[in-house]
Amino acid sequence: MDADLYVPGDGWLHRADPRVKFLMSLTLLVLCLVWRDPLVILAALAAEHAMLAADHVPAERIAWVWKALAAIIALIVVLWPVFDPSGEHELWRWGWLRITRENLVMAAVMGLRIPALGFACFLTLFTTSQPRLIRGLTALGLPYRAGLTLATSLRYIPVFFRIFQSVVDAQRARGLDLSGKSPLARARAYLPVIVAVLIRAYRMSQGVGWAMASRGLGMHGVARTSRVGLRMRGADWGLLAATVALTAALAALTAWARV
Repeated sequence: MDADLYVPGDGWLHRADPRVKFLMSLTLLVLCLVWRDPLVILAALAAEHAMLAADHVPAERIAWVWKALAAIIALIVVLWPVFDPSGEHELWRWGWLRITRENLVMAAVMGLRIPALGFACFLTLFTTSQPRLIRGLTALGLPYRAGLTLATSLRYIPVFFRIFQSVVDAQRARGLDLSGKSPLARARAYLPVIVAVLIRAYRMSQGVGWAMASRGLGMHGVARTSRVGLRMRGADWGLLAATVALTAALAALTAWARV
């Protein structure tokens, strides 16, 4: 298990300042939530794929996102007409189930919106390492302690998962049966594993706390420094200006269309 979604590379998105990528992702998230035209959301989805492809993100990682979201997309598309029978142009009816052109369009919109929202986030997550991701958040005003907590949590998620796996293997080697016939039986079987993992996690967190205290964490009057430095380059300012201009143009187009 790896909590880091970062794909190493040297593409234009990899080199971009994380603060600019945050704005790009936020803009795409808002636009995909506001717009209800399937063609517009499809265009946003195509733009996200084009940006990832131009940055040379492997196709396997893009396919992994689609595979992870496939069940949710299918569920939304199938169930939306069931729970939303609205619409004037009826296409088919069977008892209380009513299929209309309007709810089919909304099912398509919601089905496209899920991957569009997901890839808006993965634009940043795939192209930003954890140190730069946390540094970008702290540069935008996230408190130092909160950034340190987030960085430590991301760092130790795979560590705790490996601890869990090792404890499970050790308990099975000692004859523990974890294949209960019912969910309650399986939960009881995992109780010794959970207790052992919690004990090891407590000891590890105590050691990490001592290490941080010995390095002066929490001392008053001490200015914290950062190993990762951020500096806006000319390309970053250009990307920022293009994002703001495109957002303003789309907002103006939306206001004009509603008049």
